[in-house]
Amino acid sequence: MCSRRTRPAKSPVRSDASIGVLLADLHFPGSRSLKEKRGPLTSLRDVVQRRFRASFSEVGGQETWQTARVLIVLAASSPRQAGEQLARIDDYLHGLEGDVRVVLRTVDVVESLWDIAS
Repeated sequence: MCSRRTRPAKSPVRSDASIGVLLADLHFPGSRSLKEKRGPLTSLRDVVQRRFRASFSEVGGQETWQTARVLIVLAASSPRQAGEQLARIDDYLHGLEGDVRVVLRTVDVVESLWDIAS
């Protein structure tokens, strides 16, 4: 009889591992061209990625001079941690020059999104 395992052990994902999502509309009133919008947007992307360790993507408004829709996604070891990190990102966004409207801010437990239970 073979002593080797044929099935993997329990999933290495913690049962409360979470994903946080923030979708926001940004307005850059001083921008007079797409090139002028890219500067602050690139800076924001760098801050979100470095300081908050989150993914950042411009998902709308790419052809407009003064607006952008951005999607920010992060992973955390608990829903509480994900919520706190999203709140910090939200606070940072609202401290920026220009208008910010958060369209969606949510946290979901990974196991509730995909059937990965053992």
